[in-house]
Amino acid sequence: MELNAGSRATAAGAALITSAGLSVVIYGIIADDLPRTIGGAIFTMTALTLIALVLIRRWVTRADGERSRLGDAVRDADTERMRYVAAQAALEVERGRLQRDIAAERQRMTATLDAERATLTERFEEDRAKLVCETIENTFHMFRDGKFAPTEHEYAQIIGFPRPAHQRAAEEPTRGRGATRG
Repeated sequence: MELNAGSRATAAGAALITSAGLSVVIYGIIADDLPRTIGGAIFTMTALTLIALVLIRRWVTRADGERSRLGDAVRDADTERMRYVAAQAALEVERGRLQRDIAAERQRMTATLDAERATLTERFEEDRAKLVCETIENTFHMFRDGKFAPTEHEYAQIIGFPRPAHQRAAEEPTRGRGATRG
């Protein structure tokens, strides 16, 4: 454990006080002086308490392990962030590729659909033309073979269009009308 300058000075002073306190205790015991022995013991306890407080402070405020763990956590977070950014970039590239593939597939399917539609339309027109020809031919054969009974034609009545009002007015004789107004 490394101590800074203030902690070293405090520890050196506490060691000196402890030495002085132990000296006073020993002198008090030898001189059979109880107050001097108790004073030296209190002096020694004070120094030991001061040393203990310095060590406890250093133990509480020491952050070397926390700093290294924090550095590791920051590096791990940076690595994870870089992986995330790389994965996101790869995802964007893949999405772009998929969109291009989808557009190409859509164009291919549209071209195929147009070709099939043209083929089916052509085939439908050919089949329809064949059916029309066959129907006309069969109808002709049925008339020729007498399968249709002759029908009498009644002539239709023609309904004329109504005449406009100004033509009817010109055709009707004037009834009691005088000269033009003026």
